Formats: sequence, structure tokens, C-alpha cells
Amino acid sequence: MLTNTRRRSSSTVKKDIFFVFLAIIAGFIITLLVLMFFSFILTKIDAPNKVVKLLSTVALGAGTYFGGYICSRRKHNKGIYRGALCGFMMFCVIVIFGAIFADTVLSFSATSKLILTLVCGAIGGIVGANSKYHRY
Repeated sequence: MLTNTRRRSSSTVKKDIFFVFLAIIAGFIITLLVLMFFSFILTKIDAPNKVVKLLSTVALGAGTYFGGYICSRRKHNKGIYRGALCGFMMFCVIVIFGAIFADTVLSFSATSKLILTLVCGAIGGIVGANSKYHRY
């Protein structure tokens, strides 16, 4: 029997959920900023459609990375789990909004974006959990 286990209070769980949602919002803000930067660059040059798709995928990866980083930076534990959770939640939001506004269906592109968001979020979570810890 486990004698040294401790139950988590409901306020701690609520704080964890709050920080996950805060990290998801921060990830979407980073994605939006990167997309705005790329769109500024694309207005100056004439790029084919493949470049636009590539840059949007890069922006999604960057936003998911920073979302996972912010999500696991707070607690400094379970970085791969927290980052992948943040990436999965961001993917779910993107799929829902894509289905509502763009009438997209799940395809190979959605599968590759799921893998991208999980991997980038997990890497960001690992980096965030292993970052320097300041107690003050």
C-alpha cells in the first residue's frame, strides 16, 4: 500500500487547468503574431501557394512550441505530458474552428498537423520543464 501519497486539492487542480488554458491562449497569440509577420513578408514578395501553406504550418509549430513551454514552465514537472496536452488542445481548437468556418474535413493534412502539434508541444514542454528555476 502506498503510504506517502497525497491527494491534490481541488484548488490546485483548478490552477493547473487555468495555466493550461492560459498557455493555450498564449500559444495562439504567438501563432497569430508569427502569421502576421509572415503575411507582411508575403505582401512584399510573390510566393506560390505551397510557400503559404508551409509558412502557416511553421507558425502553428512555433505557437504550439511556446504554448507547451509556457504550460510546463510554471510547474517544472511532467514537461512532455503538459506540452503534448497543450498541443493536442490547440489542435482540437483548430479542427473545430476549421470545420465551422472553412468547412474542412479531417484529411492527411489534419493527421500531419496533429503530429506536428503533439511533437512541437512536447518539445516545448520538455524545454520549459528543464529551464532555469527561479524561486523569487
